[in-house]
Amino acid sequence: MERRLSLINHMELRELVPAKIDTVIVPIGTIEAHGVIPVGTDMLIPDRLAERLCTEIDALVAPSIPYGITRGLYGHPGTVFITPGVFRSYVTDVLASLARTGFEKIVVINGHGGQIAELQDALFEASKTSNVKALLINWWFGMEDLCKEKLAREGGHAGADETAAIMAIDASLVKRELYDENMTVRQAPYFKAYPFPGAIITYAEGDGRLNFDEAACRAYFDAVVARLVVAVRDILVRWDQI
Repeated sequence: MERRLSLINHMELRELVPAKIDTVIVPIGTIEAHGVIPVGTDMLIPDRLAERLCTEIDALVAPSIPYGITRGLYGHPGTVFITPGVFRSYVTDVLASLARTGFEKIVVINGHGGQIAELQDALFEASKTSNVKALLINWWFGMEDLCKEKLAREGGHAGADETAAIMAIDASLVKRELYDENMTVRQAPYFKAYPFPGAIITYAEGDGRLNFDEAACRAYFDAVVARLVVAVRDILVRWDQI
């Protein structure tokens, strides 16, 4: 069946939601520099995760929200910044509209770390005022062990984990010929720079190089999907007990 909300007729939606499907996934990202992968990486990954999760949790997928709050990489070519208050209000209105459509459960898959607080505010507001159950998934959280196991690397912004995800989605989008190990900059706790002096950022000691092995990248992304499916299913079941 068609699961992309934007391709379903409104009269069909009236019969479908919530009688047959009560859950919707909303992918949200941002547009910013990402090393040797696209500026839309933070949107491409949630989009594909939503596509893979929707059948596993019997959900529809709402159109994605591509623009978000990018501070550190503002100034690099292609990066877009949305004022935090505007972003929070926009997301809040989108979630409220989906609730009015009849969805009882909203799963937001976020691809960008710089807007987590605003998304938490928007989801709480939706839960409080629209009486929906709202879940925020920051997809890379808790995946550090998979990054080390499957890729033998540390993750980071445009690091091994995000690059592996894009490799798994469409390897042709990864500009391997542009890669230089000196492109990686570690974010040390003693400085903040605007714009950040590099588009590949690591946050921990360890091997911050990229891994372009396609089999390893697919194995990493498949493992991320499998872990998210288990986690989201568990929350949905527990919600039904409230």
